[in-house]
Amino acid sequence: MTIVPDPPVYADYVLDALPGWRAAGLKTALVTLVEISGSSPRPLGSQIAVAEDGRAIGAVTGGCVEQSIVLDAMAAIARRESRLERYGEGSRFKDLKLPCGSGITVHFDVDMADDRLASLLEARAMRQVARYTISADGLSFDKVYEPQRRLVIAGQGNVVPWLAKVAAMTEYQVMVFSPDDNSLNDPGDFDDGLLDAFTAFVSLFHDHSFEPELLDKALASPAFYIGALGSRRAQAARLATLAERGWDAAMLNRIHGPVGLDIGARTPPEIAVSIVAQVVEAARRKTEC
Repeated sequence: MTIVPDPPVYADYVLDALPGWRAAGLKTALVTLVEISGSSPRPLGSQIAVAEDGRAIGAVTGGCVEQSIVLDAMAAIARRESRLERYGEGSRFKDLKLPCGSGITVHFDVDMADDRLASLLEARAMRQVARYTISADGLSFDKVYEPQRRLVIAGQGNVVPWLAKVAAMTEYQVMVFSPDDNSLNDPGDFDDGLLDAFTAFVSLFHDHSFEPELLDKALASPAFYIGALGSRRAQAARLATLAERGWDAAMLNRIHGPVGLDIGARTPPEIAVSIVAQVVEAARRKTEC
């Protein structure tokens, strides 16, 4: 009987799925997008993790070819054969077409050792950049795994839980610090070591007297995004206060205020969407630089 798998569940980072499958006795494959001709909805390095029973997570095309790729991954697992395969333009599969005549090459890896997988997962847990190198048939490709992007929220009010919820849906690690749950009763208690280059910081205090010390810590960090709630008048007062504390204009320009893209947001869910959209925009611009 041929197993027809369901389309893969979407996730950008797929390595987390492999240890559990392997512990259950399942053989696995890691599928990586290594070459694109023309356009592609998914970037180079996109991946799908596949188990021999057909379960899969990730995306390399975002389209109907995905199920065929999962079936081919299952076949590669059965044959214990790591290899390259072409889809779309230039493929041996004439019935599988990609939009606009484009083509992709993917690599099926059925040989990743447990200790290699463990080292990649450990780097992720330690918030370190890791590389997975593919060499096959004259092609060499480096898949770079960055730490999971993180959103640190400090504040109070109805926007806080909504922002946490929307950010988590975009695969951000979310950390909330608030006087409401006694996790932040004094700005001096805030651990600025959380604010690395893969972290965004958002202040959601209506009482802006709580902010200066927190924003001092954010500005002194490599955080890729800093945002603060409040009107344009509140932002002007905030910047004036921080200037008095010694911050120059170039550093103050890092603070997005009023926080969020200007989409006319009024409700807490809408404000949360506008903030996450601005954070994602900043993260993508950083990646493309």
